[in-house]
Amino acid sequence: MKSPVYHSRRARRWPTLFAFLLVLAWGPAHAAPSVLLTLGDLNDFDYLSDLLTRVLEQEGYQVTVEQASNMPNNRLEWMLEQGDISVMMLGQTASRDRRFLPIEVGMTNNLIGQRILFIPPGQQSRYDGIESPGDLRERQLTAGMGKTWLDYQIWEHNDLPVTGLDGDWKRLFRMVAAGNRGVDYLPRGANEIAEEWPEYPELAVEENLVLVYRKDHILYVSPERQELYRILNRALRRTKSEGLIREMVRKHYSAVYQPPVNLDARRAIHLELPARADSL
Repeated sequence: MKSPVYHSRRARRWPTLFAFLLVLAWGPAHAAPSVLLTLGDLNDFDYLSDLLTRVLEQEGYQVTVEQASNMPNNRLEWMLEQGDISVMMLGQTASRDRRFLPIEVGMTNNLIGQRILFIPPGQQSRYDGIESPGDLRERQLTAGMGKTWLDYQIWEHNDLPVTGLDGDWKRLFRMVAAGNRGVDYLPRGANEIAEEWPEYPELAVEENLVLVYRKDHILYVSPERQELYRILNRALRRTKSEGLIREMVRKHYSAVYQPPVNLDARRAIHLELPARADSL
């Protein structure tokens, strides 16, 4: 008769202890790497935060998003150059390409390139019947915009009257509302004006027109964030081809198809791009 085999409690605890030590050893080492994004306090904050979080999580990163204080666009661009802002979504220009790291992927499904006009209340009749860039020229209607905007180059290229502002472009809202400052209208991307019109009751949204050019905004990454640029440059190209950008645009900018923007119901006037502004 065989003698019974006894196992001590200490022996039975070894497998459990060993597994626990493996978790301690391997857990932290294999935790998802973290990425901190600092974004400007702009109309596109929610969209960019949501999109970039999704993109980076798909790449295996844990994402934290911070929002910078509200300040003029030119100040935010300076912060981007210094590394205090991680990324910004902007119109592509040669100057910005030199200062920042461009990712040449269209970021708004070209909503930004469909420009709808803020005008002074009571001025709709001045825009009725316009069907071409030539009609805008003949009526001597002058656009106002930031001098660094891509729009400024496009309006000049199409020989449309335009006034460019240095510094804080948001002064244009007051200038258009005043009606006597040499600026007749302020063109805004469909996604921008859909968020802005409730904030400016002193302005009207022109009812019928959309000025269209095929040049989307792109993402610029701070030159101080080379590794983030490498990750996003690869990931956003994949995301574009898989349709995630289109999905996120529909999620965040559905108001472009509702009054008073009504994008689908507008008469499109197509503008030519300068030769150096390749379509995205």
